[in-house]
Amino acid sequence: MEKAVIMSKQSSLMDDFRPIMPPLIRLLAGIIVLIVIQATVLGFPGITALIPTTTFTIAALVVFTLGLVVSAIVLKFGTQLATSLGDAYKSYRNYTPLLTWLFQMIALVILYNVSKPITASYFATIPWAYPLIFLLIAIGPTIKVVMNTVNALEGKNTSRHLQTN
Repeated sequence: MEKAVIMSKQSSLMDDFRPIMPPLIRLLAGIIVLIVIQATVLGFPGITALIPTTTFTIAALVVFTLGLVVSAIVLKFGTQLATSLGDAYKSYRNYTPLLTWLFQMIALVILYNVSKPITASYFATIPWAYPLIFLLIAIGPTIKVVMNTVNALEGKNTSRHLQTN
């Protein structure tokens, strides 16, 4: 005689977060690994030496390279996290574009900060141009998220009235 074991499925807290865990773990693990690599490499002797025929150091180049990778990780896995959050939880679906925009801006700020030491000599005579370039880059996603948020708040089926004289 076989015994049938009936197990009840109890929902746990981890079951609620299961859909967003893979992109969240990828995001956090990628950032932590690169921070550890950066801390290790910046401890090497001679890392503060200038690169011949340039005005920046080897350390600045290492920070720029690792910052570029961190920025790409934040952009890729952060937007995946926002998408999976919207897919898993219907009540957060309207906030997916806003969360995606937040990760885009975080990646842009990281890129701005790590590229500043490398580009400082190029923008020495026009220091206002460097922040202006990043501001212009940030305007596109900002306008897009504002338009999407306004459209979501107004509703997709609202009729627009044409005013005539």
